Amino acid sequence: MLEGIIKRFRQGNHGISSIIVIMLSLILIVVVVANVVLWGYEMNQLDWERMQEKIEVTDAKCERFVSAWLVVDTEYAIYVGSRVSGSYLNTHSIEDGIWETFQEELSPAPERYRLFINGNFSIDISSYPLNTIETVEILLKYNVSDTEEKWYLKAYNWTAQEYSHNGFNNTSGNQPSISGAWIHYTVNLTDTWRSYVNDNGVILVQLHEGTLELPSGTQTRIGVDFLGIRIKGDWTSFTFSNEGSLTAHIVSLWIINSSHHTRYNIDFFVNSGESTTYARPDVCLPPEDFLVKIVTERGNTAVFASH
Repeated sequence: MLEGIIKRFRQGNHGISSIIVIMLSLILIVVVVANVVLWGYEMNQLDWERMQEKIEVTDAKCERFVSAWLVVDTEYAIYVGSRVSGSYLNTHSIEDGIWETFQEELSPAPERYRLFINGNFSIDISSYPLNTIETVEILLKYNVSDTEEKWYLKAYNWTAQEYSHNGFNNTSGNQPSISGAWIHYTVNLTDTWRSYVNDNGVILVQLHEGTLELPSGTQTRIGVDFLGIRIKGDWTSFTFSNEGSLTAHIVSLWIINSSHHTRYNIDFFVNSGESTTYARPDVCLPPEDFLVKIVTERGNTAVFASH
């Protein structure tokens, strides 16, 4: 009798084990099928997006390029003079009608009313490699309370280790003729720009007056509405046109000719229906026949042929 009970118990355990195995198998099948369905959906979605993307390269050429204005990084350092109002942030826009005001103060003996302010500017050399720059410009928009003085823009010469304007296209300064009127004063560093930009892309700009006012003279105030630098060079521009219904993300660019195949990384977006220009100072186009190929994140390609 005891043997019969043990036998039935073993048979019952065997049946439970079989049920557990079957249930686990069903669960595994459901998971596999779900993943297959999800994968198929994702693939169909990717295929659909790829088909909706239509990107083209419509032009590629070398041309003169002018960067946007680069503005001062931090507050101006005042070596002689004082700050009356505002901050360096008020000198970042040429159109906002807000400015920073400085005032002359007496310098050490011999006492004269003087003003010297310096600003630090940085060129992003990853975007604008130094070997692609042709020259640098400095623009000052300012007004003054007194028209008896000239004002000068200089930069720190890293070779001579002093502030200078040697080699600038204008070394004679700028003198306003109307008190309170806004003046645009521009200087170009010509082909001497490299002496004024260090290897890290830093340029130090100085603004100062050039007439030595006696203590009995006028204590001039100057309003600085904008002070910025920009760079010029001959760079390569590409025109991309997106005629698809989705935004295209271009991730690589190839320049191909009979002897070279050069790949460049890109992180550039072109909105649907948009035609836009992408400039690269580090890309050189071959002088003879070549192909430009771009690849998007979705895997689509476009080719432009120059003959």
